[in-house]
Amino acid sequence: MKAPTPHVPTGPAGGRPPRPQGRFAYLGPAGTFTELALRSLPEVAGSRLSPAATAADALTSLCRGAVDAAMLPVHNTVAGLVADTVRAAAESPALSVLKEVVLPVEFALLVRPGTRLAQIRTVSGHPHAGAQVRGWLDRRLPEVRWTPAPSNAEAARRVRDRECDAAVAGDFTAAHYGLRVLVTGMQDTAGAVTRFLLFARGRGRVGAGPADDRTSLIARVESRPGALDGLIEDVRRHPLLRAVSVQVVSDGRSGSVLFADCPGSIEQSATRRAVDLLRLRVPGLRSLGSYPSAARVPTHERSRTMHTESTPGTGSPTKAGSGDIARLREQIDALDRSLIGTLKERLETSRQIQRIRTRGGGSPVDSGRELSIRGRYADELGEGGAGVAEALLEMCRGRAPR
Repeated sequence: MKAPTPHVPTGPAGGRPPRPQGRFAYLGPAGTFTELALRSLPEVAGSRLSPAATAADALTSLCRGAVDAAMLPVHNTVAGLVADTVRAAAESPALSVLKEVVLPVEFALLVRPGTRLAQIRTVSGHPHAGAQVRGWLDRRLPEVRWTPAPSNAEAARRVRDRECDAAVAGDFTAAHYGLRVLVTGMQDTAGAVTRFLLFARGRGRVGAGPADDRTSLIARVESRPGALDGLIEDVRRHPLLRAVSVQVVSDGRSGSVLFADCPGSIEQSATRRAVDLLRLRVPGLRSLGSYPSAARVPTHERSRTMHTESTPGTGSPTKAGSGDIARLREQIDALDRSLIGTLKERLETSRQIQRIRTRGGGSPVDSGRELSIRGRYADELGEGGAGVAEALLEMCRGRAPR
């Protein structure tokens, strides 16, 4: 199975581009998805690539001037923020983002040649990989002991060196460590993607960028993640901040790290207003600059569907492709009808609960319950899940989504 094809933005790079044949760090060792994301960039060809054991090590090398840029994973649509990366970024001064890469991720179980599934007692991988294959492991290897690793490639090295029995990694990682792919496609959720950021030193790009730019911000705050629920809810409800994504992870001590994404360039008035409003709510929030955003790539059948089938010289779908599109649209229509029916049932059930609560003198809305629902949707659907939940909750309260 071929490695997935990453999607990278076209157009000018953000910030100051690394010099030709520059020096790049990435979360290593060799054979990680992060290395694959880095090698997808044209400017990396012929450059020196240095694997780092941790995200903190990569950014330390960057801040000391040992490398010109560092590629690190920042978010997965299933597992959420990559805590190690945002913690390290929050502790690193004067960082900016040059580019974003979005990479489809599928996991394989890697073993030493001759190892059978029944012989596996220990499995290692990055915590984000573990979150994405937990259901598969529970079903197929319920007695296995999971050992987290700084990266999936490090887990593969441990298998090679007989420190554990199997690793969860990309299938392309096997060749780096003399391992065998025992199982492919073991992730619980199809179509998951990971977002990677190429960090540099200094300020981000200055000047208006294209309409699909993204502006990211980061801050370390003293409050624990649970204490910031009110802040996040305020951002979601504010008419000028609804398009802003705000996520929080523990800083590993007594506080949190807040990571925010605003659509648009900082030079655009709407984005600048949003950033100013966020800074009023989060003292110490600092910008990582504006940079070209990468559209997410669907991965229903991995690389086989990464490119649109077209008639040579026309750019239009072939007859076979048109037939496939028509069939899939019929499937979507059927799914929509089912969803609408389910939503109607949910609305009626919610209204029954509201009537029971109000008859007893209570409030029709349970804010704690709603917070739990938003979290569930965000966990299952990624960044957009919370927005879906908010629209659903508005409907259930008897108001149209705003």
